[in-house]
Amino acid sequence: MKERKKKKLLAIAALLALIAVVSGTFAWITSQQQKINRVQSSAIVDDSVVVNEVWEPKPMLPGTETTKEVSVSNTGNANVFVRVSYEEVLKHLVSEGAVTYSASTVAGAKYDPDAAHTLTSHVPVAYSAEKISVENGFSEVDDPSTQVNGLEADTKLFVKGGQTIDPSTGKITTSYEAVVVHEYAPGEFQAMEYEVAVDERGANNRSESATEWTFTVSKLTYGYYAGGYENSVVNWAASSLAPKGETTVTGHALLGTSGKQGENEYDYTEAGLGIVSPATLPNPTPTSSGDLIPTANNENKGVQADRKGFNKDQILIGYGDAIVGIDALEEGKWVYNSEDGWFYYTVPLLPQAKTPDLLKKLIFGKDMSVEYTNATYDLIVKMEAIQATEAAIKDADAWDLGGAAEDSPTDKIVNYLVSKIPN
Repeated sequence: MKERKKKKLLAIAALLALIAVVSGTFAWITSQQQKINRVQSSAIVDDSVVVNEVWEPKPMLPGTETTKEVSVSNTGNANVFVRVSYEEVLKHLVSEGAVTYSASTVAGAKYDPDAAHTLTSHVPVAYSAEKISVENGFSEVDDPSTQVNGLEADTKLFVKGGQTIDPSTGKITTSYEAVVVHEYAPGEFQAMEYEVAVDERGANNRSESATEWTFTVSKLTYGYYAGGYENSVVNWAASSLAPKGETTVTGHALLGTSGKQGENEYDYTEAGLGIVSPATLPNPTPTSSGDLIPTANNENKGVQADRKGFNKDQILIGYGDAIVGIDALEEGKWVYNSEDGWFYYTVPLLPQAKTPDLLKKLIFGKDMSVEYTNATYDLIVKMEAIQATEAAIKDADAWDLGGAAEDSPTDKIVNYLVSKIPN
């Protein structure tokens, strides 16, 4: 009997990719996609149940949103039940955006791109090349070696302004602006603090352009985010399938693995995430927070990684118009089970049919502040599908939802799904 149940089981996992977002003025990484077939039975498995994604990559700032539509399609010839959940990685600065300035004698303060770097290495504070561009009136001094005293290796002085003479009064006006930066790679600058003084003895200090003047710079310090990065890692629900390339069920999907999504690589191994032995990847943690669980149409709800990293709800998911609560089950809707962390589609997904969108958009709160500087957020959407039978719902080799406590969320979902199985 057990063997027959196994042969009935159709298990397909499609894992959608990492939505990576970067706060502030930094570039945003576009969506990456993957589809991995996973099977735990002797049944023949194909790509007949898939996750659909409509992703509109664009710059995102506090108070903005972007399209992120997620649904599931059944292109096969058998009825299936589907469920969807998340894994998350929020990479953020240990300093939560606080900047430290130190002299070059402090290890790691002056960024060296050729040095060995780890997750917790100091991160240089970037200085925009546009700010010191010719378009903004800045130029490097004509001959730094003879015109500037006190510069350190790879530091540069950019200036604008100079001396002007009023043609009618002959009044001389002198004004200038100076910026010292550390250019650690061509066109890549680290912010600095410093003092700049004009050398009044310089022969050219009456020139119209300050680029010809002589200067002395002192008290040079380099800006950095101390301690580098850490990752807030969350798995909403235990996966019943083995991770990519593995045969052992770990409860995770992409967490614990590494690979490449499009042009971007990811490393969710313990070492890559900075999880130090004997610590391990976090256990699956279903949420029971009303601030994170959608129960009605078109709600915006927070995510667990944001709570874990900053105890905030500034990273939000905009849910679709087919959401119900556990006590208001309805056909053709999505419902969240707070006991196992999965979103269940409430009816069998018929051949050639598509679910309504579970997700509609990603939202960044208007109160997102400095702690999100340089942050990246990866949302891994994972889906599992089984044959639409009571045995597959309850079998330990499938979703293993049998034996739930009476009138519990799991019990309500199981009873409802079973009642929708075609005779």
